[in-house]
Amino acid sequence: MILNSPSLARACYSASCSSLRAGARERLISAVSTSTSVPARRLRFFHSTHLRASNPTSPARINYNVAVSSSGKGNRFHPLRNAYNFDPAVQDSLGLTTAEKNPYQRRKKRPDSGADAFFVSKISHGQQTEKDTNGALAFAVADGVGGWEEHRVDPGDFSHGLCGYMAESALSWPSPANKLRPRQILEMGYDRVIGDQAIPAGASTAHVGVALPDGRVELANLGDSGSVLLRRAAVHHYTPSQTHGFNTPYQLSVIPQRMRAQAAIFGGAYLQDTPRDAAITNLHMQHGDVLMLATDGVFDNLNNQEILKIVNRQMILAGAWTGTAPDYSIKVSDDLEQLTRLGGLTHLLPASAEGEDQRPAMEPYTLSSFLAASIAGNAKVASVDRRRDGPFAKEYQRYYPYDHYRGGKVDDICVLVVIAVEEGRYDPQQQNDSS
Repeated sequence: MILNSPSLARACYSASCSSLRAGARERLISAVSTSTSVPARRLRFFHSTHLRASNPTSPARINYNVAVSSSGKGNRFHPLRNAYNFDPAVQDSLGLTTAEKNPYQRRKKRPDSGADAFFVSKISHGQQTEKDTNGALAFAVADGVGGWEEHRVDPGDFSHGLCGYMAESALSWPSPANKLRPRQILEMGYDRVIGDQAIPAGASTAHVGVALPDGRVELANLGDSGSVLLRRAAVHHYTPSQTHGFNTPYQLSVIPQRMRAQAAIFGGAYLQDTPRDAAITNLHMQHGDVLMLATDGVFDNLNNQEILKIVNRQMILAGAWTGTAPDYSIKVSDDLEQLTRLGGLTHLLPASAEGEDQRPAMEPYTLSSFLAASIAGNAKVASVDRRRDGPFAKEYQRYYPYDHYRGGKVDDICVLVVIAVEEGRYDPQQQNDSS
């Protein structure tokens, strides 16, 4: 018996932004949830530029602006309500739900992401004397395997528990941050899930990252979640998926003994991969780079070129990426640090002719949460589009050409966006003089 990814049941979706003012509503929906028209192709194979091209010897310090946007399968997507900003100045972690011992309280505190889960956290935040520790972050997305619903197991228990324990492991790391690896975080989180009596069964994929203040980022991928690194309007890196077969990703799992015994009697088997099976990728992020981690709810409905088109449009709209004459090459704005702050995007909605100030509609966004909500919104629209075959539909048709599967794939969606900002680029005094 093999447990596959979540079922293909379709659900109706109706975007709702009733919290926005009427005058700002149409423009914000157009910016966040406009569907793309690039032909769908599944581009999940490995590609990476040599690290030397990323200038790894640069002494510049990199800060990371991180945000998440998510939506549970069948739920309405609210661009503002479903966006979560991580501010290291006021919080140590984001997405940590394992503090509650009662499983019902844990579920109550989950974000609207269904069986998908995420976390962002500082690394050993108590050791502020360690220079390498200050500014280092750990983050991940995970996708609970929906096949466990057939056994009356909530697939979100495993994925949310895994992310919560990985966040706690990163926060309690006793050594300098540059000694921590994402595979270690995955191992520590998985070990604690196994010992958690509140998680008797389940399975999940995971994509984990560790980012250091010198720009180095290490990623560990297990399953069919993935990441895309975008640099100056180009795809610089993307990860391959790990699958045992079509729609059957690598996965960590907890399998009760009685189920193992039943499988042995009837000649079946359950998938149970280990953190050691995770594929490792090393990157070096530069000023203005955008790193996106996402679950298969995104990659099954959008290919890499569509994701690039969404990010490119929003970065240019915000003024974070600019084209310069005569060759119109893409440049990164020196004001990127200001744009990534809360309220840094209010210029996208100026005051109307009647004098009504519409800019508060953008105040809850940072640049990273704006990008995350844009990608999640487009994936949500594509997932219920019956007229356009997404990457999952095209792959399904290759394996089962006579089943006539068409359109997108309805699934939980989780998008985590990391924007690299070189410290000291933004000069408030110079900005005031120029204005």
